[in-house]
Amino acid sequence: MSAYTEHETIQVLIVGAGIGGLTLANICKRLGLRYLVLERSAAVTPVGAGISLAPNCLRVLDQLGFLPEIEREGQRLRKIRIFRNTTQWNMLDFDSTEKTFGYPVYKIERHAFHSALYRVAGEEHVLLGAQVVDVVDDAEKKLVTVTLADGREISGQIVVGADGIRSATRRALAKRGGETIINSTIRFTGRTHMSGYTAPLEHLGPEEEGVGTWMLYDDSIFTTWPCKDKRQWFIGVQAIVIASGFKGRGPLSLEKRQQGHDQWSVW
Repeated sequence: MSAYTEHETIQVLIVGAGIGGLTLANICKRLGLRYLVLERSAAVTPVGAGISLAPNCLRVLDQLGFLPEIEREGQRLRKIRIFRNTTQWNMLDFDSTEKTFGYPVYKIERHAFHSALYRVAGEEHVLLGAQVVDVVDDAEKKLVTVTLADGREISGQIVVGADGIRSATRRALAKRGGETIINSTIRFTGRTHMSGYTAPLEHLGPEEEGVGTWMLYDDSIFTTWPCKDKRQWFIGVQAIVIASGFKGRGPLSLEKRQQGHDQWSVW
């Protein structure tokens, strides 16, 4: 539960409690700044996919104290095998990454990483159910005020929009600047997608741990990524070439499905 009070002076208002917003919250905490994260959802829930943390990310996260947890909860990426159709075409070797850049590459489940960021940022600094509908800059008072859907107004010295592809912050600033409001409708890409996690693959030997696979076909891609405990995160994407063969599954159908479901996650 947030410990925020209406009379408190906030230095940094962060819209969105995703990975970007919570990382910034942790930076503010490390710098001793007063911060508040505004999250539209009523709860912070474990959602999402496997994600990659490259050396440039790990450098920042190490400075914030998260590296031991990433090493514990993640899987170091060692190699990626690349296939063209059914023939192995190339091999990417990541074993030298740490020597070259100072840090390796890690794969980690998004919910584990997100939970760590949320825990350290402090739930008392996250205001849930706070849907931003407007942002107003008061130059005289040197404050920025956000208006929430329930009518509450919260002011801070800086507002940072970290609220994703449906960004209310971006729309509000575009409107204030006289720009065309960005269309936030989710558009059909012409591709279908499937993804998920395997159960632990106990048959994998030590030489297979930390190894991913890219399988490249003419109209599709299938990739696997190593995760903790010998599990694999997999992603398959296929292009839909003949739209008529997928009647009822095109853009119009997707837009209808979206109506009334603006809380759906997109990742």
